[in-house]
Amino acid sequence: MATNIVDSGKAFRYGWESLKKDFWYFIGISVLYLVITNLPSSGKGNSLGILGIFISAWLAGGLYRILLDYKDGKKPEITVLFTQFKQFWRILLGMLLLLLIVAGGFILFIVPGIILAIKYQFTILLIIDKDMQVMDALRASGEMTKGIKSQLFMFGLTAIGVMILGFIALGVGVIVAMPVVWLAQVWVYRSLAAPAVPTPDVPTPIKV
Repeated sequence: MATNIVDSGKAFRYGWESLKKDFWYFIGISVLYLVITNLPSSGKGNSLGILGIFISAWLAGGLYRILLDYKDGKKPEITVLFTQFKQFWRILLGMLLLLLIVAGGFILFIVPGIILAIKYQFTILLIIDKDMQVMDALRASGEMTKGIKSQLFMFGLTAIGVMILGFIALGVGVIVAMPVVWLAQVWVYRSLAAPAVPTPDVPTPIKV
């Protein structure tokens, strides 16, 4: 996979153009995602923290399903965000394993944590897109990122920069920044993984 090139410019251009094309669609998804994922933080107690992990795993299935289908030229209903249960336990297990792996890496002086986070960043997408088992998805993500971790690191820095700009805009800009980053991430994933169907670099007209 060393010959792959992560084109951050094309990725974020795709994200921005997609957002502009279906602005209220993605803003609606972003607002719903933020509201629901922040519900546990409105209370106190360890049980709410655990609930937050379950909610994140539940919404991840729907969110990435929407983004992947959109990249493939479809436009799912926003309700898809709430209806993806098939892979829930695998997504949850994948998230917990990633948390442990990356946390262990950060204990070893930060840099290993960053490397591991980059190496396994496509695990959840592979579970959802390819219906993989967790360990298979971890291995596949490791293969996908071989030889291009520095490029993916720069992509990650760009994504952080976009999110910071969103927060600077009175915090409201984050609901715009989030879908741009999500869409860019899926573009990068699709450019590295063998797509199920040909996908364009820019969004094409979608009939609804």
